[in-house]
Amino acid sequence: MHPHLPPAFDHIHRTSTYAAGHHPVWPYAPLPPGPTWTHATCHCGWTEIAESHRDARALARDHRRSAAEHPTFLPGAALRIGGRAHQADATGTHVSLTGTRHGWAVADGIGDYPLAAHAAGSAAATAAYMAADRGAVAGLLAAASTLATVHTGDTVMVVATPLPPERGNGWDIAWVGDCRAYEYNPDTDVLTQLTVDHTEGQELRDNLAEHYRDRPQDLEDLAARRDNVVTSSVATADHDSLGHITTTGPRHRLLLTSDGVHKPVPHASLVRACRTFSAPAACANRLTLAARYHGGTDNAAAMVIDPAPAPVAAELVP
Repeated sequence: MHPHLPPAFDHIHRTSTYAAGHHPVWPYAPLPPGPTWTHATCHCGWTEIAESHRDARALARDHRRSAAEHPTFLPGAALRIGGRAHQADATGTHVSLTGTRHGWAVADGIGDYPLAAHAAGSAAATAAYMAADRGAVAGLLAAASTLATVHTGDTVMVVATPLPPERGNGWDIAWVGDCRAYEYNPDTDVLTQLTVDHTEGQELRDNLAEHYRDRPQDLEDLAARRDNVVTSSVATADHDSLGHITTTGPRHRLLLTSDGVHKPVPHASLVRACRTFSAPAACANRLTLAARYHGGTDNAAAMVIDPAPAPVAAELVP
């Protein structure tokens, strides 16, 4: 978190319950008739559905007690449709009941039509769920298998999950296409891009860097015209084509974005938002607003994940 700013939430594991109208993981799935279906949710991103308000409250109570013993993360997400006919960006979050497993994803559907939106939503939900259990690469490959069996829509995506102490206590990131992951260190005020875009434009930068050594702006102008052509996607992803990186702790604020955010918004503005807004949801919302302010017309998606200290005992009283 950011010690120089007020805390994002008064209580880290603050739960709520409310009547359910759709499935918590896949909102387009209708619920069968029957009991009083009720959602239980938490600020940490955990969500579950129960057959009654009483059962939902019991689940929330079990979550608060169990999750207090494990590392906690506070996610916030925002989506804006821009000038498109369909919102083809999507975010995915999965937290286990006990708070031991976490996964997040941002997906950007390819195209402006319903199948692109469906592909992004399916991929983000699947990847976050699987990544929480088996890591970011497994999450992305599970999303690829899902798309292969469902429809012909396609998407690019970035997936993230925290690494356990024995593996470095950092972040585990996998991606295809031009969705990105950044890490912001509040102590140094530095925002580091962790991923490398899989686009024809980035390939030109990599392959022609030496040739244009004395003319970097000419290379940038040439490459920028091909930045909208991705060279990998979820539908075609395999172990050889996806990108993968891990970091070593301590973990700092993690930022996941679609190109609708990081293309129009200058890097300095990304840093300013991360520095200014302590609440993850407020930071994510400001980033999508900044995309519109800087002339972006694409769908925009941002997800901000903050490592949080363990809650105090007083916060666990039901």
